[in-house]
Amino acid sequence: MSDIKEEQKPFVTVKSVSWFIIASIVCIGYYVMIDIGLMKVQGLDFFYLWTSGK
Repeated sequence: MSDIKEEQKPFVTVKSVSWFIIASIVCIGYYVMIDIGLMKVQGLDFFYLWTSGK
């Protein structure tokens, strides 16, 4: 039988960090779009979702 050696790759690479940053920006943008949509539909303040816990 032949032993199959798995290639050891670093877990954190420049590519993975850049994709994480891109995904974070997209998630933040999506959340802000939902906030703007709620503001327009319900006539609420822009940062209502952040300040409603007060």
